[in-house]
Amino acid sequence: MTDRGVYSSRVGRPLYHLSLVLCVLALFGWLWGVSSLLWFVLSIVMRVAVIALGSFVASSGVFGRVLLRGSTDRPMLALTFDDGPDPETTPQVLSLLALHKARATFFVIGERAMQHPSLIARLIAEGHQVENHSHRHSWATAFGPTSQLVADFSAAQSSIVSAGAPSPRYFRAPIGILSPPIVEAARKLGLELVGWSAKARDGWASTTVSAAMTRLLPALQPGAILLLHDGGEQLSAQRTNRPTIAPQVLAQLLPQLEARGLQAVTLRELLS
Repeated sequence: MTDRGVYSSRVGRPLYHLSLVLCVLALFGWLWGVSSLLWFVLSIVMRVAVIALGSFVASSGVFGRVLLRGSTDRPMLALTFDDGPDPETTPQVLSLLALHKARATFFVIGERAMQHPSLIARLIAEGHQVENHSHRHSWATAFGPTSQLVADFSAAQSSIVSAGAPSPRYFRAPIGILSPPIVEAARKLGLELVGWSAKARDGWASTTVSAAMTRLLPALQPGAILLLHDGGEQLSAQRTNRPTIAPQVLAQLLPQLEARGLQAVTLRELLS
């Protein structure tokens, strides 16, 4: 399956190691008096820049291999949704997908899967794919130790399976932020990292339907992996108050796919 995918750059990983080597050489050169403090500072700046690139730009491949899109030899693309399931938004999304005979992949939060097992069951019954988006979903996830992340991702796996879905094979990092511990934890659990070729940014409160469509329309090409959100921003531990605009975006996006002769399928179908 994975042979049909397009992955992040192979240059990023060697660059990550090279930046560390340069830091060490610059440090010892400064301590031994054979190079200036400026070179050491510049090497630190380079190291920080490479780490930032790896954290926020999945296509860089700095921390590891990330799936970015599928093969372009068939008129198919993958719609993917993060942060659900949500009792208000997810049913609207499912109804729109059913109306247009489209299938999608849902990267769900383990805690929300536990709270709404009937929605997970509906996702599976209607032919969609359910994958892992961590158990608790936090901005701080990328900065946790590997052991903690293995426990969190494992808890999400268990919650998803308990809700009636097959064991996930893919993982998308919360907020899309990567780190070496995230990559290692996913590897230990046999999960493949998934990014996207375009995102709607519908999870941001300031994003309008028009702005989301402007971001997505240029990416409507065979093999694309599009990112939307069927789960709203969690404003407190007890409630999720701000729904996303995903249903309104889908209502415009799905007819555009049909007009272009593109079929929305699951990741599994896109890569098979």
